[in-house]
Amino acid sequence: MENVAKELLSKESLDKWYSNYHKLEYFKKQTEPLLSEFDESLTRWADAQRSMRHVLPGELKKKLAALRFNFKSREVSWEFMYRQLAGFVEENGHTCLPSDQKFEALQDWLNRQIFNKRLLSATQFQQLDSLGVDWDALNSRDQRWELMYLRLQEFYRLYGHCRVPQKWEKDRQLAQWVSVQRRVYSKNKLSEAREHKLNELGFVWNIKTVFDAQWEQYFQEMAVFYHTHGHCRVPGKYEKLASWVERQRTAKVNNLLPADRERRLGEINFIWNCVNIKKKGWEKKYRQLCTYKQKYGHSFVPVNCRENKALGTWVATQRLLESRGKLGAAKKRMLSEIGFVWGSDTQRQLKSGYDAQWEASFEKLKAYKQQYGTCQVSLKIDPALQRWTRWQRMLFNQGRLSAARTNRLNEIHFPWSVQEEYWMRMFEALVEFRNQYGHTSLPHQWAPNPPLAAWVYRVRRDKLKLSTRKVKLLNGIGFDWTLSRRTIVPWKEMYKRLKAFKREHGHTCVPVKWNVDPKLGRWVSRMRYERDKLSAERVSLLNAIAFDWRVKPASSNTAAIHA
Repeated sequence: MENVAKELLSKESLDKWYSNYHKLEYFKKQTEPLLSEFDESLTRWADAQRSMRHVLPGELKKKLAALRFNFKSREVSWEFMYRQLAGFVEENGHTCLPSDQKFEALQDWLNRQIFNKRLLSATQFQQLDSLGVDWDALNSRDQRWELMYLRLQEFYRLYGHCRVPQKWEKDRQLAQWVSVQRRVYSKNKLSEAREHKLNELGFVWNIKTVFDAQWEQYFQEMAVFYHTHGHCRVPGKYEKLASWVERQRTAKVNNLLPADRERRLGEINFIWNCVNIKKKGWEKKYRQLCTYKQKYGHSFVPVNCRENKALGTWVATQRLLESRGKLGAAKKRMLSEIGFVWGSDTQRQLKSGYDAQWEASFEKLKAYKQQYGTCQVSLKIDPALQRWTRWQRMLFNQGRLSAARTNRLNEIHFPWSVQEEYWMRMFEALVEFRNQYGHTSLPHQWAPNPPLAAWVYRVRRDKLKLSTRKVKLLNGIGFDWTLSRRTIVPWKEMYKRLKAFKREHGHTCVPVKWNVDPKLGRWVSRMRYERDKLSAERVSLLNAIAFDWRVKPASSNTAAIHA
């Protein structure tokens, strides 16, 4: 019902409504002044929304409610009009207002109170009753006409026109009254005064002129569509135009379409019969399906097929029509001949097809790893396989990858993230180290592969943070979890220790395994081996104390010191 109400709004009226709405929105953001201080027309518009709140479309009411618009705050206006009426009664002794422009607004207000007396509060009713208001004042024919005119005014203020639908459920009495005015006018029995008042609202005396204007508007839209697309096959997304097109076809079938309209539509190659078009469209999709089967070996096209989404939707539609008994026998036979998957077999065959595709991609990934030594597929080398691996990661992270497939991928050390890829690469390097040296105890700064040595140290340190799968992999190669805590001593401190050693012993040949200071022995040995990597400043400092750069074989602590 609310959608119908909104459709009655003319574009001009709707644009004007939003213009006032945005103006009200602006004022609401200010310091809450009285609207009359800014814009008298906006005040009248706000009052109109309150008086028409019962017929205001729901969407527009929600927008006003979002601004905390008070639909019921008419007490100040009501009191003002009441005081005017009370002043008239005090001066004249009655409530029979004269037909004078001076009292037109007050008369309009009084008529509304009489007609809507059931909506008045008990206090308001008593106040008016105490003035001697005649609650039966609208019983005469003229007064009833004026009352209906007021209701038409409300309709006009809300919708921007006077074209009340013939069977308008919100106010059937008003709809019937509008029809009566047209009939009386066509018989030249409507008074000039009433004709003048209705003309002020833009009253439509002949509704056929409105329909003719609407037809012309849609015809122009149809002509623009034809010149743009080269045909008149309007798709469903042009909802209103597509409905109009169907109405023209129906009118022609029922011999209700005027000859001039049929001629004008024919000039733009209007399609009167869609049967042949639909048939050609079906055959075109069927040929696409045949091509798809020839390429992929099956005909169960996914609904979200990236290659051809329209074909996926068409295939699903054929299944739906067949399940409802609405697919022609000839079409069903043609589809069955190419192995089309119907109803209950769909899921089973789709699963079988997807399983085969998954297995093929998995074997392809194994071959890739065999060739390149990693499961991190390069987009440049194999874009399709790279997309497949990305899809597996997404399914895994969403908890949608089956346990069987997860285990299969884990068996080839598939990385579930970029960090996982680096971890698996280091693990495989550690396996190679173990195969070569028979253990996993890498030196802290192993020169051939420092990153691996650092990784081994971090793995030992962060054992509690590792996943069960990773711990199981490491235990499987006999990983040494012993964590030796290293104390980093600055280079200058070690240099001072060496100088002290020379002062005491007269040379710099510290044994590698000197029990007194094992760290110094290892440091001296390392200086000899890393001479080419030392800075010029450090080489100069060592030369200054006659450092012995010769690499000597290991010897006992005492013998080496006193040599």
